[in-house]
Amino acid sequence: MRKYIVAVASLLALALGGAQAQEGGTKVGGDELRALVIGANVTHLAKSGSLRRWTNEPDGTLVASTSNQKYGGVMAHSASSPGKWSINDAGKFCIEIDWKRELEKWCSSIVKGTDGSYYLGFVNPTQKIEFSR
Repeated sequence: MRKYIVAVASLLALALGGAQAQEGGTKVGGDELRALVIGANVTHLAKSGSLRRWTNEPDGTLVASTSNQKYGGVMAHSASSPGKWSINDAGKFCIEIDWKRELEKWCSSIVKGTDGSYYLGFVNPTQKIEFSR
């Protein structure tokens, strides 16, 4: 019985932790997501420290530029590469960019924070993404 209680308590803790990650934000979907991303100028700071920018063209294409911090270091040279964007069946914003050294491909929910900023997956400053006109 004690093991059962510990297992239930552990599951509740995980469930509550997941809910807290979304606290302060609302998932953007449907028409609101399409209106936000189609034709938007996007700015995103990657985990590597590279500042990337692109425009989500209405036909699903993009040309991304990067400050190239992942591979460039002190002598970093900016680079640009073609790519595609989409919204998948699960309502996630998807990116595919064919950088010279690697293919970047990911999908993420877009979450709008109470401060009006947008984030990839959950509200966290390291996950921020900007959409502008």
